[in-house]
Amino acid sequence: MAVIEIRNLSKTFIQKDSKVEALKNINFSVEKGDVYGIIGMSGAGKSTLVRCLNFLERPTEGTVIVKGRDLGTMTPAELRKLRCNMGMIFQNFNLLMQDNVLDNVTFPLTIHGVQKKEAREKAIKLLETVGLSDKAAAYPAQLSGGQKQRVAIARALASDPEILLCDEATSALDPQTTQQILALLRKINKETGITIIIITHSMNVVREICHNVAIVEKGEIVEDGLVEDIFTHPRSKAARRLIIEGKDPEEWEEETQSSPIVEQLKEGRRVRIVFSSNSSYEPVIANMILTFSAPANILYAATKDVDGVARGEMILGLSEDGNMADKQIAYLKERGLAVEEILDEEVKGGD
Repeated sequence: MAVIEIRNLSKTFIQKDSKVEALKNINFSVEKGDVYGIIGMSGAGKSTLVRCLNFLERPTEGTVIVKGRDLGTMTPAELRKLRCNMGMIFQNFNLLMQDNVLDNVTFPLTIHGVQKKEAREKAIKLLETVGLSDKAAAYPAQLSGGQKQRVAIARALASDPEILLCDEATSALDPQTTQQILALLRKINKETGITIIIITHSMNVVREICHNVAIVEKGEIVEDGLVEDIFTHPRSKAARRLIIEGKDPEEWEEETQSSPIVEQLKEGRRVRIVFSSNSSYEPVIANMILTFSAPANILYAATKDVDGVARGEMILGLSEDGNMADKQIAYLKERGLAVEEILDEEVKGGD
């Protein structure tokens, strides 16, 4: 069941001498209990999109439906009540620096009329959930970045939301702390069934925690679907940049900066293969070489965690003979491998 539906959504900002189309005809839905990623570079429109989900930003056109309610038909009071059911965490934490950790978590409860004793009891339980029971009396300035984000998560959960919006929630954190925060969000999702929408510029974040993803480029969704499906068979140029070239969106316009993978792909016909749980466990590459008496070079190999499941990938250089390369590709597909050919323009980074 879809908890959020976005239909033909567009957002235009009118500036002094021009107008900016931040979002153009956006359509997608998020199922209850899903962890849904929205990925794109700075300026792609993803943060505007997440603010449209709770009408902090009102769309110029289109419809946002949350739990069967059209937000465009709701009164300001109804929208405020709805937002209590949609927690939000941010890149910069947005904590009250003059209040201690416990008071930061109780704040949204007390402003909605919850008695102080009840609010404190609930806040203490939430701090246990995020692993900060011993920091209740500390102030934000005394905490690490990861600890601040845990406080922000506890505060966002205080009103028992069914939806949690995370706007670049890990981009200010180091890789190890990012892993810890993602593990916490995954745990909360599994234990409570809360629907989580993650705005990010990092494909590693999407692979690590998201079930579904929408790739946003220049205000439009260029590809969306299961993370595993997009990882296995990226269709759009943006997805292929993310998956095959190994570039996160912030690198897309840096044409002089090639990825380590692309640097290896100079000549010959190249394919990317992905090993899934249904793939053969035989030594596929070695057997293919023996079967056709034709070479195949392993140009790149790695194992990636995709939504909690290990997925192996390789980039192979195949025979320069076109007919032989076709036979090699067919052989790989017959053995249950996902095979994607890498085109010359992708290697060169051209448009």
